[in-house]
Amino acid sequence: MKNRIFPGIALSPRLTKFGPVMFSGHLTDGLNAVSAAGFKYAELSIRSTSDIDPEELNNTLERLNLKITAIATGQACLFDQLCLGSEDDQFRKKAVEHFRAITLLAKKINSGAVIIGGIRGRLAGSDSDYQKNFDNGVNAMRECAHWTEANGIPLLIEPINRYETNWIFTAADGRDLIERIGVNSVKLLLDTFHMNIEESNIADALIETGDRLGYVHFADNTRHAPGQGQTDFKSILAALEKINYSGPIIAEVLPLPDDKTAVLDTAKFWKSMNISL
Repeated sequence: MKNRIFPGIALSPRLTKFGPVMFSGHLTDGLNAVSAAGFKYAELSIRSTSDIDPEELNNTLERLNLKITAIATGQACLFDQLCLGSEDDQFRKKAVEHFRAITLLAKKINSGAVIIGGIRGRLAGSDSDYQKNFDNGVNAMRECAHWTEANGIPLLIEPINRYETNWIFTAADGRDLIERIGVNSVKLLLDTFHMNIEESNIADALIETGDRLGYVHFADNTRHAPGQGQTDFKSILAALEKINYSGPIIAEVLPLPDDKTAVLDTAKFWKSMNISL
């Protein structure tokens, strides 16, 4: 296990009210802090393709010997109404176009994947509208999946807890969704914060997901750095080892008590697990 996982930190290049990212609006400072703490991997939460200059970022990544594991896309829905689950056909179309542009950006910075999490948004309308809106949302995600696959960028689907969305909550929901999408390269991203709310047993959900798991977010039950709350990360790591998981484990956590301390607390957590960065 020690040689198969890649711990990292989630950052936001743009100043944002979206909480669980570090060094919001101060990307270079964040990358420097991540590198100084010993990490080699970072995830970026991108609202717009204009958030970063690919050439400048690539130069910084090379200097610091860092790699971008994925681009998260939820801010575009949260702040710009570009949601793949929108009941408005034009907004949904614009969301797909936005996601395609993010995928091309991912290629430019050699990102390991792109994420569909919060960009799904919430499904609107009455119960009778729900299934139609669900199906439209799945179709939009299928368009995104075909685009990412054609461009050689893995697509990750993230189940999110019931307080932040109203569809795709659990690992089982996510597995059903990727079956509906029907594109073999699509994998699940499972986040321990959301799983702590939605799963009866986090370790079992990970094991049941098996090789459909492509990426992991770590955050404690408080959404602070792992090790700051009550989540049993030893059992989670044991489950990941049982399914031979090989890939990123990114801390998507609140920058508390401050950004630098949260990064250092995450590094201390990995040291306590006897896993080198």
